[in-house]
Amino acid sequence: MKKIIHFPARQRRNNVVIVGFCLLSGCSSLSVYQDDKSDICYSARSELRQSEHYYAESIVQGVAVGGVAGAGLGALTAAISGGNVGSAALIGGISGAVVGGVGGYYLAKQKDISDEQSLAASVRGDILAENGEIDRTAVAFARLRDCRFAASERIKAEFKAGRISRDVAVKQLDDLRRQFDDDMKMSQELGLKMGGRLTEFQDANNKILEKDPNARAILNAEKLSKTQTVSATVVESTKPEPEVLKSTKKKTKKQLKTDQPSAPKAAEVIAKTPVPVAKTPATSSAVEVAHVTETNQIKQKAFVDQIDKAKSQAKAAFSLEGSVSLAAPENLLCGL
Repeated sequence: MKKIIHFPARQRRNNVVIVGFCLLSGCSSLSVYQDDKSDICYSARSELRQSEHYYAESIVQGVAVGGVAGAGLGALTAAISGGNVGSAALIGGISGAVVGGVGGYYLAKQKDISDEQSLAASVRGDILAENGEIDRTAVAFARLRDCRFAASERIKAEFKAGRISRDVAVKQLDDLRRQFDDDMKMSQELGLKMGGRLTEFQDANNKILEKDPNARAILNAEKLSKTQTVSATVVESTKPEPEVLKSTKKKTKKQLKTDQPSAPKAAEVIAKTPVPVAKTPATSSAVEVAHVTETNQIKQKAFVDQIDKAKSQAKAAFSLEGSVSLAAPENLLCGL
């Protein structure tokens, strides 16, 4: 009779090796939000779910990425050498988390691209892609929000017309509210992930600017130019209209002789002062990265504000007596 011998240690090592390879290759995490094809807003919700998959698969979170990679490497090393897999994974995860704090994205880009100009161009491309995804996510969220609010208005209309009872209307609105709350949780998580990526992009932007001192001069000159443009607009708007000048009484010769030209106003002097422009190359990759990073920040904030506004409208939207006006998707800035 043959004796069956089990190899639990070897089996565990093999399992960890498989998991380790999965971690290092960037396997996507599964969504906790389930699709319901009977949902009246299934189509709009599916569009928002695409963003959830996008961020789950491609987001670069400093500590998370560093910790996962560190744990995977530690486990693989232990499995190959026959060491303690659990301890190696833990140690690897801790060291990875330390190395992979904010700045993990830039460090990863640096390892792949050594040329500074190419590195900046690559970062800019990543941020542009991110800006486009935020635009798409914001539009998808607006569609889903409007679908929920429109459904609630139809329920109220049915109740007012006497086609459904109050109890039925309240139950349907409560069910719709629970679906909306689920939508909001998913959207808020997307906002958090956008914020985490923004932190990485801002860190990369700062490091790129540190290596290009001329870029700072360009950005400062641009800010000064914007300030002076605003000042010039204010001065122009305070000038009297031609009709007003015509209606004033003509001054006497004596008054004309005694009148002295007044000193120019400070705002007018500022408006007419030429803007100093730093002498730099026609195009600066670092400046372009700074521009798209600023746009990324604006877009991310707009998305979070969009969610907050929807939350404030929800109480009236899902109340039998309440009502909200449906809003078109917000106009979004192009990430140029």
